[in-house]
Amino acid sequence: MDKIFYRYIARSFWAPFSFGLAVFCLLLIFGSLFDNLNFFIRGGAGAGLFAQYVLYQAPYFMVKMTPMATLLAVLFALGGMIARGEWKAGLAGGWRPLEMIKPLLACAVLVGAGQFLLQETVAPDFFLRSEYIFEGKLRSKSDWRQLVKKDVSFSAGDEAFVTVRRFDGQCRVMEGVILSNYKEGRLFTEVNARLASWDSGLERWVFADGVRIEYNGDATPAMRRFTLWVSEVSLPPENMILEKLIPDGVSSLEVLRRLRRLRSVGAPSTAERTLLWVKLAAPLANPAMALIGAAIVLLLRKSNRFFSFGLAVGIGFLFWSVIIMAQEAGKAELLLPSVAGFAPCVFFILAALWGLKRARAI
Repeated sequence: MDKIFYRYIARSFWAPFSFGLAVFCLLLIFGSLFDNLNFFIRGGAGAGLFAQYVLYQAPYFMVKMTPMATLLAVLFALGGMIARGEWKAGLAGGWRPLEMIKPLLACAVLVGAGQFLLQETVAPDFFLRSEYIFEGKLRSKSDWRQLVKKDVSFSAGDEAFVTVRRFDGQCRVMEGVILSNYKEGRLFTEVNARLASWDSGLERWVFADGVRIEYNGDATPAMRRFTLWVSEVSLPPENMILEKLIPDGVSSLEVLRRLRRLRSVGAPSTAERTLLWVKLAAPLANPAMALIGAAIVLLLRKSNRFFSFGLAVGIGFLFWSVIIMAQEAGKAELLLPSVAGFAPCVFFILAALWGLKRARAI
């Protein structure tokens, strides 16, 4: 009997969830298209390119809109139970309020797992493809990933540092290069070259048209010119200068790899650490929204579908805004990265538990 009752409640979740996810995604897709429609028209994009852009944007919007759809599903499911008298019948039959909420919460956890899977697999790659269509094809930006850097410095080893006038990560070339090697805190050798290129076979940077200076304490520095010189620097180009961080275009594993690369060159990584915690906390948004929805229904006892839809939109965007503000606070080092990631979900869960307690559901 228990399983039948739980399945009955759980089945009431999926129809409004699917409807809400479809509607919310369509609203965001159309909003994005209206914002960018001018570029499609001026770029002379055909229907095929337009369809590709919409297709590649869809998984990203599904990830973003899943918590809102979860909230709407709980509002509809519980509101329907109250309107049909099933909630009172359940209470009269000895079911506690929390027991009747558990099947919906289990559905929300399952949805969260699906959201995380989509976020870590299909969505990042498809989002980058949509960005390439928009930035690369329509706006004709050849370096939309920002692989070309000017006047940069980075670590190339324990006591080796490189200063570059222009770094082209796509062509794997450095122009105006100065390589400084230190030994026990003192400058040991310095290489100043017009050009340096990455040799994939040797897995080394090869310097061209430059001069190598050796410092021997108080003695006069020894200077040697060279046409080509194979350095000991084996750090690949992709580990030296990172492309522009596109938060929705990377998975958690890619963020971890990026963090390791940043540590290897001694670069700051606050934004990446914050983003990692935000991605790890993302699935918790669905149980949080389910609890919020249950608390609202039991406190207000309203089942109007238009009211529920508007409530889901309002609370969903409020939750989204809190996530964005917490992430920005984490980037600015006002919050620890872990706190910036999990704080919004924890806050809404605590608010939901307070509401459920006021409604005498727990």
